[in-house]
Amino acid sequence: MLERYLNHITRWHKPTVFISVLVVLILAAGVTRIQLTNDFRIYFGKDNPQLSAFEQLEETFGRQDLVYFFLQPKSKDVFDRQVLSLVWELTEQSWDLPYVDRVNSLSNYQHTEAKDDELATDYLINDPNLLTDEAIQRIRQIVLNEPVLINNMIPPDGSVTGVGVRLRLPVSRNQAADEVVIAARKLMREFQQRYPDVDISLGGNTSAGVTLGEAVNQDLKTLVSLSYLIIVIGLMVLLRSLKGMLVTILLVTFATLATMGTYGWLGFVLTPVAGWVPSVVMTIAVADSVHILISYFHGLRNGVGKKEAIRESMRINANPVLVTSLTTMIGVLCLNFSDSPPYQDLGNMVALGVFYAYLLSMTFLPAMLSWLTVGRSHMNRGPSKGMDIFSAWVMQNHRALLVSMGLLLVVLISFIGRNELTERWHEYFDESFETRQTIESINEKLTGVHYIRYLIKTGKPGGIHDPAYLDMLEAFANWYRQQPGVAYVTSLVDISKRLNKTLHNDQQDWYRVPGSSELAAQLFLLYELGLPRELNLDNLVNLERSASLVTVSVHKTDSEFLLDLDQRAQGWLAQHAADYFTSEGTGLDMVFAHINHRNISSLLLGAGLGLVLISFVLMVALRSVKLGLLSLIPNLAPAAMAYGAWGLFIGRVDLSASVVICMSMGIVVDDTVHFLSKYLRARREYGYDIVQGMQYAFHTVGVALSITTVVLVSGFLVLVASHFSPTWVSGLLMAITLSFALLADFFFLPPLLMALDSRPHLLSNIVNDEAG
Repeated sequence: MLERYLNHITRWHKPTVFISVLVVLILAAGVTRIQLTNDFRIYFGKDNPQLSAFEQLEETFGRQDLVYFFLQPKSKDVFDRQVLSLVWELTEQSWDLPYVDRVNSLSNYQHTEAKDDELATDYLINDPNLLTDEAIQRIRQIVLNEPVLINNMIPPDGSVTGVGVRLRLPVSRNQAADEVVIAARKLMREFQQRYPDVDISLGGNTSAGVTLGEAVNQDLKTLVSLSYLIIVIGLMVLLRSLKGMLVTILLVTFATLATMGTYGWLGFVLTPVAGWVPSVVMTIAVADSVHILISYFHGLRNGVGKKEAIRESMRINANPVLVTSLTTMIGVLCLNFSDSPPYQDLGNMVALGVFYAYLLSMTFLPAMLSWLTVGRSHMNRGPSKGMDIFSAWVMQNHRALLVSMGLLLVVLISFIGRNELTERWHEYFDESFETRQTIESINEKLTGVHYIRYLIKTGKPGGIHDPAYLDMLEAFANWYRQQPGVAYVTSLVDISKRLNKTLHNDQQDWYRVPGSSELAAQLFLLYELGLPRELNLDNLVNLERSASLVTVSVHKTDSEFLLDLDQRAQGWLAQHAADYFTSEGTGLDMVFAHINHRNISSLLLGAGLGLVLISFVLMVALRSVKLGLLSLIPNLAPAAMAYGAWGLFIGRVDLSASVVICMSMGIVVDDTVHFLSKYLRARREYGYDIVQGMQYAFHTVGVALSITTVVLVSGFLVLVASHFSPTWVSGLLMAITLSFALLADFFFLPPLLMALDSRPHLLSNIVNDEAG
């Protein structure tokens, strides 16, 4: 059947090429229909309990999407007429940004004063033209003596401040965040020109989301080009064939375009994670072409005609290429067990790319070889001779290699436990991004960059006015303020104490919770009557006034610290707030903090299932249950060694690093399958003994394995050039894993098979055991 198929391909090579190109062009046209989103929420599945809790919170208190203008006067004094004018103007114009729900700054801070038995509420700055020296001094005194503002809107030294813009982004508009950030950047540039003595930068989670998309677009422009360059150089140096290199480049380009176009036609909304797909698909797709080309060139060098060389190359590689494609697809499809939908899409897209690469390798590639005069490679017999010498050395030292590789494996695996499962999303961007610079400045000079929110319910309408409830809120806030890393805590009790003090002629002794529910209710009513509608208390209390929100700001840290902090907070609430309904800590930071643990558990389950499926495929492909099981050792070892080395030198596994276990699992099998298939062919078809079989395997596939590994590793190392942490982390870990895979297949698998030669009956069973 394969022979008839190859005869058909070589005979009808031109129509095959035209049809392949036409189908690819049709699929590639879908690229223009690809939709992208920068919404961080897309990283979590709909059934994610932390996301559900966060969205319920947003339904009550509004969306938490934010852009933040961070202002750093060069004079390090906010209380300057020019700076305060800037704050007022920027606040006013920020209301004109798209999808604005609320703007908070020093200028529109609601300052209260007592007039007789009434509370008068007004903006801190009504008109910048009225900022006399006396007015500025009054503003300074109010601000620096207001606990609600210190380390929230301004540090104690008054050196920096900011304007926070809360948004209500429509769920239906994928580009809504981009619209806001583009408008905010334009506004920022205008003010920077008008106020050159104040450094203005943009932060906030919405800005970070857009920057994430921009980072991936930047990677697409640079890394894909670099990937092409690496592949071209690698193939030219190693294959020594210009036409062979061009055919391979066409194949990987077609596979990539077809993959991206298919997702465009299907109407998927993709995230920046999908930006990895072109580089990954291109890198993986090279392997099939190289194995076929190397065998083709090998036939030509031995005097075989072109058509016969194509048929022989396809005959001996058809099964290994099919098996390696299947195992790679199985591995990346295990990413569907991830708790993060973008990584599920990543696995599915790479699997589709591998599938397209396989189809093109079995149709387009042999047809092009038949059509073009892709003659002998300029690669001389040197590499093959060198591989023969190398294989002889491996067999001569197989016992020492087996022991040394075993020791290296054990040593590296021992360091896996040093890896901490944690996420540092504030480090997603390096210092070249404005967002990262703003994060660092806010964290150092103003307040924290992570937020934990708690919904505390009384269970009855108007229950927030109960002094006992307010006392509990105050105790909870005070407990949190004593915890290391906490920058700021805000709650309803801060307002109630300030109002109580104001009503009693600003006497400090009255800066406490009102003594009765009636007084507290009256104070809040008077306060809210004086508030503008857009600055009411709906961001702190619900409509029934039965629940309120406590927000904790934390200096930059990792997910493990946040989880531990929340766990201790839950212990405090269980002991001191048992009469109330309290939520676990929520917010985007907490959803991200939880997902790493959830993702690792899910991926381990997926990896286990993938391992079972790959084992079954190998048993069938190798026609040996025992050899299929034996091959798992060199296939599992590379990932274990890579994560061990990662624990030794890095020590942190985040979301992007955790997916590598599935991404690499199917790929590392490729080398083993090609080596074992050639070895078994020598033993079964040619009747070679184990030494001759090893020599044949090294001679026929050793060079190809070296080439594909160099290209694969180089392709993934290209990702290290990214300024975006998830990209370079996954690229580096993949490169390490694939490097260990080649070591295992050259220095561990052959010695392992050689060691079995001391037990002829077992070895014979392994080689001759027919599956099924």
